[in-house]
Amino acid sequence: MIPKLWFIKNMTHEAAGLLSFFAEKKSISYAIVDLYRGEAFPEVVPGQAVVILGGPDSANDTTPKILSELEALRECLDAGIPCLGICLGLQLLVKAAGGTVFRNSVKEIGFRDAADAWYEIEKTVEGDRDPLLSGLPAISRIFQLHGETVGLTPSMKVLAKGRTCENQIVKVTERAYGIQGHVELSEKMFEDWLAADGDLQKMDRAKLRLDFQDARRELERNSELLFNNFLKISGLLR
Repeated sequence: MIPKLWFIKNMTHEAAGLLSFFAEKKSISYAIVDLYRGEAFPEVVPGQAVVILGGPDSANDTTPKILSELEALRECLDAGIPCLGICLGLQLLVKAAGGTVFRNSVKEIGFRDAADAWYEIEKTVEGDRDPLLSGLPAISRIFQLHGETVGLTPSMKVLAKGRTCENQIVKVTERAYGIQGHVELSEKMFEDWLAADGDLQKMDRAKLRLDFQDARRELERNSELLFNNFLKISGLLR
C-alpha cells in the first residue's frame, strides 16, 4: 500500500507516538523512515503529507544527514507538500524556508520552567484564525525538550507563543507548520525519554511522572485536535 503520510524520524527513540495512533484511528496509511539509521528521505509526491519528528541534531549542523534533509524539505515546500514539523522538525522547516535557528535564552525541558510554572502556549490573533488551531483552547499546556528556537522570515506567521520561547507554533508556508513542543508524546515515549535523555535524567523523575499524569488528558486531546486539523489541511481527512 502506498502511504498517504510519511513520518520522518531524526532519532530512533523519538517516535511518532500519539500521531501514529491517531492516523490509524482515521485509517490514514503511513510509513516511517528513520534517518538516524541511515534510511533515505522518501520521494514524496502530491497527495501525500510529511511529519518531521524531533531529535538531538541542530538544523545548523553541516552533517550529510542534516544537509540532505534540508534539501529534501526544500523540495517538499517548493512542491506544496503539506508538512508538519515537531521540535527539530519545526526548526528544519523554518531553516529550509529561509529562516534562522539559534540558541534560545533558556533550555525548555519537561513540563515546568525554572519558576515551577507550567509550560504553556497561547494562541495569537493569527493563530485564532488559522485552521490548524481550530478548536484549540486559547492557552494550553505542553511538554518541552529543546534548547534552540527559530527566527522567522516576513512571510511566516506565529500562531502560538510561549513565555520563555516565543515562537511555539509557526505557519511556515500555506500548508507547512511547525510546533516546538512535543504534541506526539505518548506514555511509552515519555518513559523512553526519561531513560535516555540526559537533561530529563537530571530532573526529579517522580515529579515529572506526576505532571505527566496531571496533564495527560489535556495533552492527548489537544494533540488529536491539532493532528486532525493538519490532516484536513492536507486533504487526507474529510
